[in-house]
Amino acid sequence: MNLVELAELAEADLMFGIAGIEGPVREGLGITGQRFGRGVAISVREDPSQYWSRAQGFGFDRPVTAELIGEVVEFYRAAGTPIAHFNLAPDVLPADWDEVRAAYGLEAGGTVVKLVRDASPVAEAGTSLRIGPVDRADSDDVRAWVETQMISFGLPDRDGLLRRMLAALCQVPAFQPYAGWDGGKLVATAGLYVHGEVGECVSAATLPEYRGRGAQSALIALRVEDALAAGCKWLSTETGKPAEGERNPSLDNMRRAGFKDLYDRPSWTWKP
Repeated sequence: MNLVELAELAEADLMFGIAGIEGPVREGLGITGQRFGRGVAISVREDPSQYWSRAQGFGFDRPVTAELIGEVVEFYRAAGTPIAHFNLAPDVLPADWDEVRAAYGLEAGGTVVKLVRDASPVAEAGTSLRIGPVDRADSDDVRAWVETQMISFGLPDRDGLLRRMLAALCQVPAFQPYAGWDGGKLVATAGLYVHGEVGECVSAATLPEYRGRGAQSALIALRVEDALAAGCKWLSTETGKPAEGERNPSLDNMRRAGFKDLYDRPSWTWKP
């Protein structure tokens, strides 16, 4: 596998963990999922943020064609999904992509920067916060980890179901949540998902009043260290591409820690 494939499949496999959530959260949010070879489609029909219904990991064991996009769109139609996002690496898009996406009404959405680095150590980053892994059996810390995500990203919720979904994701095998604490208060979050030789870095968030204190740089260094210990050869991540003349501090942190831009990946939005 090349780096594009490794990075995309690690992200897709982590996201497919949503499809395995059972019980009232699954029923309340209308969660369904389907694998299309190595590609995955996840529908969270009642997601108030309209973020979590995603299709990705396509184009590596089967070419991206009008037929494949049609199969995925049919999955979303059958699930009653109000909006879904196709996250496809630019390398897998066919020459006739403009015609394919137009046929299914896929419109260009936001763009993320996909980044990778080798699993060599990162220089120790200084912070006044205590940094470490979250004990997934500690319901209070998991709840605080979720709440920090909700506040930092401004995520809406419905009957607490999105919070419970994020808490369930903390229990996905091979996923480890991390945090920064100011005394006993959890104020920053991060996550690492180990997928073979790739460590996928996600969930970087810091409460507004604690930004600028080095939490994320320290959390990157710790995740790299743990990825090395887990046998990873590469680390991957993705974050929003800033508009011209603007900055994304998360992107700056990753680049400072040795992550290199692999490609820009537009999201293609589908609505029925």
